[in-house]
Amino acid sequence: MTMTMTMTMKRTMIATRRRSLLPLVLALACTAADGDDDGSGDTAADSSDGGGGFDEQAVLARAMDYQASFTQISAEGRASEHGLAKTVQMWASSEAVDLYGMIDPDGAAASVSFPDGATLLKEHLDDAGVVTGYTVMAKGDPTSTSGGWWWGRLDADGTVHETGQVGFCIGCHTSVQATDWAYGVPLDNRR
Repeated sequence: MTMTMTMTMKRTMIATRRRSLLPLVLALACTAADGDDDGSGDTAADSSDGGGGFDEQAVLARAMDYQASFTQISAEGRASEHGLAKTVQMWASSEAVDLYGMIDPDGAAASVSFPDGATLLKEHLDDAGVVTGYTVMAKGDPTSTSGGWWWGRLDADGTVHETGQVGFCIGCHTSVQATDWAYGVPLDNRR
């Protein structure tokens, strides 16, 4: 076996191990976010974040499972506005999909108000169309200074870079408060 072949095999094994840890991490996050903080089986009085009922870990776990439970809005990737990716694809949770569809960035501004639990996910894609990360906005954060929205930025493997009141996100979305802080997808790029 050549040294190059051995190194390639080691890299493949390491990459496979990293990918195989993602389901475990998500399962642990879901278990930790089940609302039963004291192990009593009673979730009525428990809150994993200590107040307001907003559960960041549950939002992150749901976001990482977006392909199974969200609806893809954009038909094709569009250029990223802020350089975190070559192109982006938009996805919406069931609570958000109908309202998000009312937002036409090229038309008259629709006045929408998303319910708590609504989640929008921007899939970041590289030049080859491979997912490299995500930005997420979830409605329902009682401590939010941005219309109740919580913001997050993470890599495709689930590594979290920023969460909460992320200035970078808020600064960009402030201009679309009439559509509840959400930018729409042009009508000619919808599925």
